[in-house]
Amino acid sequence: MVGISATATQRRRYLDRYADGFHISARRKQKAEILAETLAALLPDADALELVDFGCADGAVPVLMLHGPLGARIRRATGITLLDYNDLPDKPAHQHQRFLRTIGDLEGSLEHLTLPWGACDAVTATAFFHYCDQPDIPFAHAAKLLKPGGYLLAGMPAPWVLKLRSRGIPGVLPRNGRIRTIVPLDLYRRLAAAFGLVEVSRQAVQWAGTEWTTGLERTLRHAHFPYFGAQHLVVYRKAGEETAPADTADTDFHRLLDGLAGR
Repeated sequence: MVGISATATQRRRYLDRYADGFHISARRKQKAEILAETLAALLPDADALELVDFGCADGAVPVLMLHGPLGARIRRATGITLLDYNDLPDKPAHQHQRFLRTIGDLEGSLEHLTLPWGACDAVTATAFFHYCDQPDIPFAHAAKLLKPGGYLLAGMPAPWVLKLRSRGIPGVLPRNGRIRTIVPLDLYRRLAAAFGLVEVSRQAVQWAGTEWTTGLERTLRHAHFPYFGAQHLVVYRKAGEETAPADTADTDFHRLLDGLAGR
């Protein structure tokens, strides 16, 4: 069933069990590798890249990218961590001289933050949108940050994975009570298009995300194993001014959701 798992009035404050500024899981290492590979292919000749990472937690993924092969081409990476992780401001972030972590409400205004508005080459958002009640707001932020021709790289778990994680398996898989939105990826495609962000590719990129499956997952990814996977990387490109979205485009997420459900 398509739907929203929680409303804004049901929100609680959460502690991040994984982000501590020191340890980096295999899943995060894989994400950094996937994003760096994709950006290198999308922007083969660009230097001095401006990157913004939505939901960066302790900054592990952007800092890994800065330390990797793509790092020399990145001018600055700015991370915005989720506001509802109320323990993160007191935890250390991973450090790099070209990385800055900020704390902001990605479903509210970001005008108070110093960000590369309209000059960003790429926005990354892995395992992020399903934690939002109003994903249209961060899509709007991404569109405002990106320069024409810039890319939004969104890591999106398959809906069946989100349903499983939101319910949990007693004794095996802890229930994730933070998941708020479970919708088909095609709905995100329609929502992104309303902000002038055109989906250009969608590929399964992660299956287990463990240390011992890293090599196999890399092989599957490079073989372009098509659709079935636990995590997909969806790439959106910001349209140029000549193909900007019409003023009549529907950017209201819940109205799009109601239309999909036939309500």
